[in-house]
Formats: sequence, structure tokens, C-alpha cells
Amino acid sequence: MSLIATNECLAELVSDLSEALTVFSNEAASLSALLAHSEAPVSPESYYELQKQCTAEVQAFEEYLNRKEEILSYLKVESRQAQSYSACESTIVKPGVGNGLSMAG
Repeated sequence: MSLIATNECLAELVSDLSEALTVFSNEAASLSALLAHSEAPVSPESYYELQKQCTAEVQAFEEYLNRKEEILSYLKVESRQAQSYSACESTIVKPGVGNGLSMAG
């Protein structure tokens, strides 16, 4: 995978994470506003709205966590690939380049 493709993929993942965080933030603000305006004895309609908003907030937060996990998984894979590449590079046998192989008899 080229560096440009890697950066584009990571940029897309970060953009998705940012969008998920924005949605979560908006849902949390909506829930906060509902709670601030709720009545002391909660009516069935108020309770339903609070429950619905709470569910939306939790779902938005779970989406945010999923996006975060995607980024962490992606970075782990990229890190492993880089380590594998450098390990392979160091074990390639190159004749006459100080690796113990000699044509001298």
C-alpha cells in the first residue's frame, strides 16, 4: 500500500470519526436541553421523549467508539506491515555486502 493511499484512508477514517463525534455531541446537547426543560413529575410524553433521546445519544456514542476502533485497528495493521517490511529488508541476502557470503576460496 502506498503512502498516499495510506494517508487518504486514514484521512477518511478520521473524517468519519469527527462526524460521529459531532453527531454524538449534538445528541448529548439535545438530551441536556430536554432534561433542563423537564417537569418535576415527568409526564408519559416527557418520559418517552427523554427515553428516545437517551437512546439516540447512546447509539451515537457507540458509533463514535466503532469509528475510533477502526482507526486503531488500521494503525495497528499499518504498524505491523511496516515492521514486516523492515524485517524482510534486513534479511535479504545480498552477495558481497558484508553478510558473510564470500566468493574467496
